[in-house]
Amino acid sequence: MATLRVKVRKWHKAELDAGVTPPASEAGEGPDQISNLPVDALRSIVSLLPTKDGAQSLSTRWRHLFCSAPLNLDVKLRREDEPTLSSLVARVLADHQGPCRRFSLTWYGYKCDMVPPLLNRWLHSSALNGLPEFHLRHNRMENGEEELWRAHYTLPLSILRFSPTLRILSVKCTCYKIRFPSLADGDVQFPHTKQLTFKGIIISEVDLHGVLAGCHVLESLVLSELDGVSGVRISSSTLRSLGVSSGFGYEPEELLQQLIVEDAANLEKLLLDGAEYCLSIRVVWAPKLEFLGSLPQGFTTAKLQATFLQRTAAASLMSVMRTVKVLVLQMSPPSVDDLINFLTFFPCVEKLYVLLFRDKPFKRKRHHFPLGYIECFDLHLKKIVLLTTDQRKM
Repeated sequence: MATLRVKVRKWHKAELDAGVTPPASEAGEGPDQISNLPVDALRSIVSLLPTKDGAQSLSTRWRHLFCSAPLNLDVKLRREDEPTLSSLVARVLADHQGPCRRFSLTWYGYKCDMVPPLLNRWLHSSALNGLPEFHLRHNRMENGEEELWRAHYTLPLSILRFSPTLRILSVKCTCYKIRFPSLADGDVQFPHTKQLTFKGIIISEVDLHGVLAGCHVLESLVLSELDGVSGVRISSSTLRSLGVSSGFGYEPEELLQQLIVEDAANLEKLLLDGAEYCLSIRVVWAPKLEFLGSLPQGFTTAKLQATFLQRTAAASLMSVMRTVKVLVLQMSPPSVDDLINFLTFFPCVEKLYVLLFRDKPFKRKRHHFPLGYIECFDLHLKKIVLLTTDQRKM
């Protein structure tokens, strides 16, 4: 019996770009159903693609949607890419007709006085009107090299024009610090900002508290390695997650020295770093706190009482700590005795993470488990994870 042979003709890219759809039997796939979706749905799909893929989409049938779809602009600024990259960004902003959903700039830390004015021009683009999400990350060079320069660049004042619409504002400097623009001209309101991250920036204490006072629906706050701030007071009825790190500086006064959580009725997570150095912590009111860590090496029960027993002297430390479900501790040297004694003040902990530092000899282990009743061990504790300094689980 003769074998049936079907000749499949080759479809050229020009035909596909022109909108010609090959039959399913010849294309080897089912019919194109995506292009039949409503235009708004197609715009949403295109907006989820990286900027490069969106601008060079699958075919001309989709390419025109990029100019009107919500823009997700992710720019990585490297010395070797200039000036081609900055020209491309300017052209995208000039040609885009739709709203911008997100603008992210990663500036790899090379000295260039042209970057702040360049960013200022981009931020003034009408394509960014109503911007809801802005990320600036100042990183070290990808090849690991560093340029020795101390000049502090200032974030353009034009970033504040988005304060009425920003939902997420993140400025992270892991290389050299960038100065946040001064708010001396008046109060700035951030009525829709839910996530705020400041890492490695220079900002005055007055300006920082001005920004925090203007965030009326803030849910997540990270303050790390700030320069120019010695103390922070937190009072927010919407805040759910707070991360604070004192960091390191060239002078002691450059470090954050005091954190006071005055009133945080809905705070669930408190993440700390630097408390073993100069950071003093006071929690006056956080009745829903469930995650606490990492408490540093040598953090005694006396310090714990001074940190949390602020609202009323009649309350016991154990009653205040009953809400904590996840606890992270640092221990050096590791000691089972110290760990058991510490956990008696956290009766409802379900997950315990212990960071072990082996810079000192181990203490003698307890040979017998305590005979007294410890609520945490008897009723609630479900998981214990021991981590060494190289992040390996034990």
